[in-house]
Amino acid sequence: MRYSKPVDIWQLSDKQIKRLQVGQWIYAGDSKNIGRFLGVKKSNTVVVAWQGNASFQESYKGYIQTLLNYARG
Repeated sequence: MRYSKPVDIWQLSDKQIKRLQVGQWIYAGDSKNIGRFLGVKKSNTVVVAWQGNASFQESYKGYIQTLLNYARG
């Protein structure tokens, strides 16, 4: 599947959010609030690795992997 330009997750329906590809760049309202979509849990919790939060982590790769495991679990 091909990634599209970053999309505003606030403008998507629940159904559209569930169809997003893992790794798709998204933003929330303001395109400066960018992150990577990592999935939707069975409880309908949307999991996103926000770029601003990632900058505070020791390991970006570890941060993404932890959230990805959370999204899958």
